[in-house]
Amino acid sequence: MTFSSADTTPKVIQETAKFTIENFQVEVLSYLGQLTDGVYSFKVKILAPDASATSGKLGLLRVGSVEGGLSRELKLREALKDYKMIAELLAQTREESVIIHTRPPVLNEEREEKEESETQAVQENIVTTVDSTVALLGEDAAPATDLTPTVSAEDDSNLKIPEEVSNASSEVEADSDDLEEVSHASSEVEADSDYLEEEFYPEKAICSDLSTPKLILLSYFPDEAETLETWLKAERSLEESLSLASQVCQFFRYVYQREWCFVHILPQLIQMGTPIQFYDLTSAYPVGETLSSGLLGHYCAPDLAYGKNPIHESISSYTVGALLYQSVHKQPLPQDQEIEYKIEPIPRIYQLLKICLSPVPEERFPLSQLLSLLVETRQSLRTHQIQWTVASRSTLGLSTSRLQNEDNYGVRQQQLSNSETMILGVVADGMGGMAQGEVASQLAVKTALEEPIPPEFKTEEQRADWLVSLFQKANESVSNAVRDGGTTFSVVLAIAQELMIAHVGDSRIYLLRKGEKIRQLSEDHSLVATLVASGQITDKESLEHPDRNVLTKSLGSKRRLSDGYVQDLRRTTQGLSMTLEDGDILLLCSDGVWDLVPTDELAEIFANNEDLQAAVDKTIQQVLDRGASDNATILGLKCRIEKGY
Repeated sequence: MTFSSADTTPKVIQETAKFTIENFQVEVLSYLGQLTDGVYSFKVKILAPDASATSGKLGLLRVGSVEGGLSRELKLREALKDYKMIAELLAQTREESVIIHTRPPVLNEEREEKEESETQAVQENIVTTVDSTVALLGEDAAPATDLTPTVSAEDDSNLKIPEEVSNASSEVEADSDDLEEVSHASSEVEADSDYLEEEFYPEKAICSDLSTPKLILLSYFPDEAETLETWLKAERSLEESLSLASQVCQFFRYVYQREWCFVHILPQLIQMGTPIQFYDLTSAYPVGETLSSGLLGHYCAPDLAYGKNPIHESISSYTVGALLYQSVHKQPLPQDQEIEYKIEPIPRIYQLLKICLSPVPEERFPLSQLLSLLVETRQSLRTHQIQWTVASRSTLGLSTSRLQNEDNYGVRQQQLSNSETMILGVVADGMGGMAQGEVASQLAVKTALEEPIPPEFKTEEQRADWLVSLFQKANESVSNAVRDGGTTFSVVLAIAQELMIAHVGDSRIYLLRKGEKIRQLSEDHSLVATLVASGQITDKESLEHPDRNVLTKSLGSKRRLSDGYVQDLRRTTQGLSMTLEDGDILLLCSDGVWDLVPTDELAEIFANNEDLQAAVDKTIQQVLDRGASDNATILGLKCRIEKGY
């Protein structure tokens, strides 16, 4: 973008003024103030000549010295190119002479009324002062009629109207010479200083220096309802606050990589969105530059107060910390560095703020490190903390033909990362005489509890492959150690909130969820299950079928498991994994349990017992009360999901 030239006629910028910048005609609506030193900001209406979509939109007009903040902004914009976190600049121009009125213009009628009012106020003030002086000197000092001032443009013996004021801004001031003559009439009396408080001093409009060239920049005006200033007034979650700080830090890091640093921000000129956008870049300075004067503000590092230190990266880190502090605490940092401020004792947030806001620049985070920590902290808030309660019980049962408990089970918990916990639960029901079943189930459980977790263990496909390989190894161990025997093998794997299963045999995996009916996640790999599925027998008939203990799948029955031999969640749900909810209970049990305690009764026992172990114990007691013709094992896992810091 290139500068457009203007003629030598001064450009007047004040409310209601209309003028052209490049291809845009604008009408000034209001003066916003000097938001940064030496830069005058106005809200304008953009009047596009071609009546395009731009016409009628609000604009931000900024005027400043060619060597000041706007000049720095243009240089930074050139370095950033079309970076998406800076708002578009519509037009820019350089004017050799500019008149800036920061107060609304006065119409002729209003000017006459104002002059009359100001003159009357001066008359009343002088009369009051003279009367008071006469009262002090005594009635004989001078006749009252001789002291009544006559106000006239030609006769300034009692009142002087400076020519430059009357011509430039039509302001009238009273000359104090006549008051001094009265007050000095007696060396014993002095004028009371309180008279000065009653004198009238009309407010003057600010006008810029016509002698220096000015830059004028035009952009769209941010939506006031969507600005950071408005955003900060609402209640925000920690995650939202961290998201904001992360975006600002990302922008500051990008700027710093181009040898610039932000030392301050203007929330009213930052628009929230994806991504957020900065409408003003005048608070950025080249790295290493030393400020000519000190800076104070809610987002300014204390080392800027004296303007002696060169601009450095940690100043931007402080600004990010100050913004995060305001978002979390619902109030900005005090500008007075001597005032103590309290940081809420929120883990990670406390440490981030304490270090970012350190008065010692060397103690603050570099921007790259700060960004990583902000993102990591936000992710830790989004990742729920999972707490598992484990309860279990296994019984030999009451059968005189079963003197060995061939069931085995185990639980393995492991911290995979700062945000991921893993729990693995397994139940195996062994088969075979001469203790072969007990050995088979022990080998399978041992394999599951000791199998290393691979480095690549992030996706559900990687985890599913690991589960299948675990079954292959367990099958190999059982096949090598046990002849004419085998075992069922049921495994649940939960990483954070994601649940997966792997299953072979007729032990069962149930899910109990509040407000839902109990769900069987595993299949029964048995002859009667096949007969029920094919419609040859009913569920009720399967409970008394003479071949109900005959399995169609088990570990150890073949040397190598074929593809699809191990069941996963896709057989009973729609995917390889499912998301756990707070309060979910997983039950793994051998057929010695579910054969005697029907599914609905099992659900009722756990629904009516808050204590997980008490529910497990009651289930096993029911099995024993009903004869316990088989070994019976039940493993319960209950998850509690909490947001953590």
